Amino acid sequence: MQTHAFLVTTSKITILTWASDSDTAVKLVLDYENAPFSAFKSVYQKNPVPDVSSKYGAPMGRMSRPLDHDGTWKAEPVALDEGGYDEGGAYWGLRRPGESLFAVQDGMGNIAFVDAQGPQTALEVAATAEEAT
Repeated sequence: MQTHAFLVTTSKITILTWASDSDTAVKLVLDYENAPFSAFKSVYQKNPVPDVSSKYGAPMGRMSRPLDHDGTWKAEPVALDEGGYDEGGAYWGLRRPGESLFAVQDGMGNIAFVDAQGPQTALEVAATAEEAT
């Protein structure tokens, strides 16, 4: 089973932990801290584009999950190489001039991928996409 790095923040501390998913990461930290769930503040995947390459080729993009509107969102640019692949091996193709691919995370472990001209626009695009669903 593949594990990922997560930054879990509680009311007292932020801890980097490794887990298979965000729910497990939160549980590990709360159990370690002997804290109730009410102490949980946020969880972000440290690398939103982990390795997905395989002997069968690269996937086309990555799954986006619905974002939770109660959390604090952050948008990070996803670097693409000259062929349109992210550092984890997923194929995205090339972007239009002035646009970049962004990973928008909601603080609850969900990630949505959007094209935008900057981080603030990425947050707005992700919010608009969520309202349409």
